[in-house]
Amino acid sequence: MILRHAVCGLLFVILCSARTFAAEPPRLVTPLAQWRFIEDSFPDIGGHYSPPPASAAWQPVTVPHVFRQSGLPDDAAGWYRQTIHPDEADRGKCFYLTLEGAASVKDVYVNGQHIGRHKGAFSRSSFDLTPALKFGQDNILDVRVSNRPGDTENCFSRSTLYYVNGGIFRPAWLVKTGAVHAFPDMGSSGVYLTPKNITPGGASLDAKVVVRNTLPQAAAVTVRFFVTDPTGAACGEFVNQQTLASGKTAAVEAAGRIASPRLWDLGSPNLYTVRTQISVDGKVTDELTEHTGFRTIEWKNKRFYLNGRQVQFRGVCKHEQTEYDWNAVGDDVSRWEWERMASMGVNAARLAHYPHRELEYGLADEKGIAVWAENGYAGQIWKGPGNEERTVTPDGERLTREMVRQNWNHPSILFWSAGNETIVDVVSHYAALLREEDKDRLRLVTYAANDKEPRNCDFVAHNTYDGWYSGHYTWFARLPINAEVSETGCGDWITHHVPYGAFQWVVDKFEPEEYAGIFTEYRMQLICRDDVAERPMFFWWNFREFYNLKFKKNRNTKGLLTLAGAPKDLFYLFQAFFNPGKPVVHLCDREYFLRSFAPDNGVKAYSNSGQLQLTLNGTPREIIKNGAYRLPDSEIKQKKGPDIPAPGIPVANVFFWKTPLQPGRNVIEVTDERGRKDRMIVYQKPADGAWPEDGGALVQDLHSSNADSPACFIDRPVEAQGAFYTDVNGSSDNTFDILPKEVEGASWIATRRLSDPKLKTDLTFRINPSSRGAIVSVLFSTGKYPVVTLKKGDPAIAGAASGMRRALTAAGFKAADSGAVWRDHDLNRAQAELWSRGYQPGEKAGVPGQSLDYVIMVKENSAQ
Repeated sequence: MILRHAVCGLLFVILCSARTFAAEPPRLVTPLAQWRFIEDSFPDIGGHYSPPPASAAWQPVTVPHVFRQSGLPDDAAGWYRQTIHPDEADRGKCFYLTLEGAASVKDVYVNGQHIGRHKGAFSRSSFDLTPALKFGQDNILDVRVSNRPGDTENCFSRSTLYYVNGGIFRPAWLVKTGAVHAFPDMGSSGVYLTPKNITPGGASLDAKVVVRNTLPQAAAVTVRFFVTDPTGAACGEFVNQQTLASGKTAAVEAAGRIASPRLWDLGSPNLYTVRTQISVDGKVTDELTEHTGFRTIEWKNKRFYLNGRQVQFRGVCKHEQTEYDWNAVGDDVSRWEWERMASMGVNAARLAHYPHRELEYGLADEKGIAVWAENGYAGQIWKGPGNEERTVTPDGERLTREMVRQNWNHPSILFWSAGNETIVDVVSHYAALLREEDKDRLRLVTYAANDKEPRNCDFVAHNTYDGWYSGHYTWFARLPINAEVSETGCGDWITHHVPYGAFQWVVDKFEPEEYAGIFTEYRMQLICRDDVAERPMFFWWNFREFYNLKFKKNRNTKGLLTLAGAPKDLFYLFQAFFNPGKPVVHLCDREYFLRSFAPDNGVKAYSNSGQLQLTLNGTPREIIKNGAYRLPDSEIKQKKGPDIPAPGIPVANVFFWKTPLQPGRNVIEVTDERGRKDRMIVYQKPADGAWPEDGGALVQDLHSSNADSPACFIDRPVEAQGAFYTDVNGSSDNTFDILPKEVEGASWIATRRLSDPKLKTDLTFRINPSSRGAIVSVLFSTGKYPVVTLKKGDPAIAGAASGMRRALTAAGFKAADSGAVWRDHDLNRAQAELWSRGYQPGEKAGVPGQSLDYVIMVKENSAQ
């Protein structure tokens, strides 16, 4: 077989024929990554579509792909095209297209002939292309994908809780099999492995494969299941034979005994491999491999028992999205995320709010992390477009069944969820379906509630946000509502700060790291130390930030990682509690680089070491033992009567020093009893505004022409994803993204947000005469945005950028990098340009002001 796709007028050919390989396997799976794409700009006519002609303006794209990457809105529709060429020798074989995820309605065509439709964004779908294929010649494969509101009703593809990006946002595959093969039942592999009767001495393994016979005559089918244990040693072979009539699809089952099974458990991912082989008349016609694990899960007396042992599940919720590619998440990113979760010490992950891709469940299997899988019915109790799906629908039923069948063999999945914050009568129905599908009770059926509880669940967990949306953070101590927690969390943004101990925040507007610390430290202490027995389940919302119309109408900031993947301080707090075997020494509030609160406001660190010593500006200070920290006292506000005192409690793994910082530059270091350390440089604003002289600094005689926009040279390297403006009150939330290589290691001149016209200023300074000279660089916004943001260019910013270019040109600067990207005040990724020029020791430099986001960076020349 040959796959062809045209890119930029050239024809690339992928050879996959029997002649290419010495021996072709009975099942050949070919990734379909390179496609041609075009928007469907034609109106729907009764649900009948005509693929665009070859002469249309097709563009090359790489799958995973979302419409946004081609400049189209999420609720658009588009066509994807491949050319496939099955050989004459492939006649009699079967060909399936598998889409792991595409939003939301897929119509597949071969040579203009409609093959089938699948509704639903997050479930796998498989299409039998064989009847329409012409062997020995080119065939046009077209996939129309629509995410238009009228098409996506009633298929779990619309929610106000998260974005559903239109497009083929997960991998696509072409599967070639023999005429008698494992049929992709409801998008599954067709193989179902069911461990039963598990004891230390042995266990049963029921194996089933759904087989389809496409031969013109009946076939005597032999199915063999070859089982190997976690070491790779053979431990079982089950065989069954069955005659299938022509065109028949039927399940073929076999079972056997596995001696002394090694159990799959948290952190002990013992996986058994089952190779399913289908043959007719002694010839193998299909073969595929699945994994399974032997384990039990029970819920009794308000406790979880995994393999008969009481356990506490504690982990994070997780969406499938990044800042750069939205829902089109690549394999490497998914693997990196699961490595980070494992290093953090989670033993469970709630994969919200929809079925995730196969790779993620497989990674959970391999790492011994329990999974809560969710069907995609989420958020219908909330107001807003997209939440109209308020009744049971056939597509809702099908998608709920698809979740179970497609993920049946994953031992990591311990919980099937029938929904999240939605209509409980509908959830009750879907929960009953889950119980019907999982008759062997391999998993527990659940639901994430924020109010009423549905029927037919083994248990119901709750989304609780005491101390964030309402109430006091200490209300998290209340039971039973906080016993099984499916969500809890708080927002925090790295440029928002308040004095330590201040209880100040405004949801979605001002979310300081310091209050987020108090909120989370209290929860960690209860979950991991003070009240473990009464809290069998805890999921933090969320592992990583995700796009959502909350904070700045841009994102949900409750992630332990930023949307770009940078760990926040709270990541290290979780790691200190969840993974005591991994040493953690981490200084907090690194991005609060210019401190304007009282000098003794404090220094905080997270660590699971026995003690930490503070060193300030080279002078050793106080040693503090783990457990000495107490949360600050507060009060619970009352509508009537006096406020109620809420005394702080001791919290482990948090260290706090009231040691005053000196005016100007401070080098802060903390060291544990084994010499592990963390270090940062911050500046303390002088009370009288008079900065101390620093004769060793690369920048001297720094002057701002606007007294309302003072400038300070920050003599530490700029950091990717870090802050660069000085205000911490929510008025300057810009951050770097990935740094241009030219400025790695450079220091910078910090100001207030320069795109505010009131803060426009001319900056002048001199390069230290004792230095080797320096490269001065200016990074500034251009008024343009990456295509995926769908933001139009800003003429006002573009005009200011033109003014900046003229000023820099006049000052001798030259463009160094026109492809840079950073974040504006609203956290949109914005295009930027980097201009640079060299300065001699003692030479004066100046940058005329513009009402534009920009920052000046200075890097000393390297020694010759």
